[in-house]
Amino acid sequence: MTAPTLDEPGPRPPSDEPASARTRRRRHPAPPAHPFFRFVFPLLIAAAAVFVFVLWRDGAKAVLDTTDGSVVAAVDDPGEPGFLAFATPTPTLLVAHVDADDTLVGVTVLARTSLDAGGSLVVLSPNMLLDLSEQDVILGQLYASQGVEALEQAVAEYFGFGFTEAEPMVMSTERLGAFLERVEPVSFFLADDLVRLGDDGVGEVVYESGFGQFDGADLAEIYAWRNPAELDDGRFTRQLAIWEAWLAAVGEADDLLSATLPFEEGLPPYLRAFGTGTADLELAPVVPVAFGTADPLYTLAEGSASWPIEKGREMVPVPVGYAPGVWPTVQLLDGTGDPARRARFLPTVVAAGAEIYVIGNAASFDVQETFVAYHAPEDAERGEALAAALGVPVVFDENLDQPAQLTVTVGFDSSDL
Repeated sequence: MTAPTLDEPGPRPPSDEPASARTRRRRHPAPPAHPFFRFVFPLLIAAAAVFVFVLWRDGAKAVLDTTDGSVVAAVDDPGEPGFLAFATPTPTLLVAHVDADDTLVGVTVLARTSLDAGGSLVVLSPNMLLDLSEQDVILGQLYASQGVEALEQAVAEYFGFGFTEAEPMVMSTERLGAFLERVEPVSFFLADDLVRLGDDGVGEVVYESGFGQFDGADLAEIYAWRNPAELDDGRFTRQLAIWEAWLAAVGEADDLLSATLPFEEGLPPYLRAFGTGTADLELAPVVPVAFGTADPLYTLAEGSASWPIEKGREMVPVPVGYAPGVWPTVQLLDGTGDPARRARFLPTVVAAGAEIYVIGNAASFDVQETFVAYHAPEDAERGEALAAALGVPVVFDENLDQPAQLTVTVGFDSSDL
């Protein structure tokens, strides 16, 4: 037998596969599709899609017709009778500043009036004494014994509004430094030398007074700093100045998201709003009072007893209750066709002790007299109390499907109230 050439393959080696298996591996052209799958099946798919769309449309309308969606009624024109929408509370956040030992060194209360128009900020001392309904509390001691949630609850009651952010923010010196590093160097005027005592009791100047450009880590350390024998008002005055410098640096940043972190929850949206909008920054009007403690405590200055509630109403036009169920939920309706009347009356309703839950229009625009309605018998007492506070009549309008406990309908007499 002659050997096969390169152009002439030799005999194939024997295979362990059965002949039937080798046969099945051969490719055959696919048979033509059955007419059902070519013509009828695509029509069935299209019909199913239409059916799903109809179900979605009808379901969406059903949601709009109930109180479970973001819109209470199907009327979508804010100028038409019957329009209702859930009110958006003023965004609020509490920031608890702590040092490396988790000791409270400052409290900041922030309220964002809108996404791009700034808001209000108040700095409180950890040695501030709050006069609350149940007991007096000192902020630093409350944080040390019960944590940040108890601190938030006390501050909320003090100002008369709840915080809308899911959790209060605990801002360590390290975390604050990381935020400030995003806009460093920060221009800042330090009013006093900051001094550290050595082991020999001699003071060493760590940060010299004057104007300078500060790194984020240094500015965060200054935020928590107290000089030996310094009253705490020196520290919280510096803290307010650091907030001012920080927000100014945010407003001047080329990349706003990079300067604040691109998040829509927590502190970043407040930094963006305050940095680019109008920010009202304030210290609580307090004076030091000695109560036999290591540090003087701070209480409201004489004549400032109403400041917390007044400031709270100024900061937060549409608040949530500072505790669950403390205020009745209210549907505030315009019954005149002039929404400006409703807007002017809103602060009055809030001041009377109500949480604005729904805002919109009455079924008609011919309401002459402003009134309060309660919709379940168990809400009668709350309805009567709110009506008495507003100086308007109260009626029982049974409707258990109402999204709010009470309804305040603004009539043409509202300018006289």
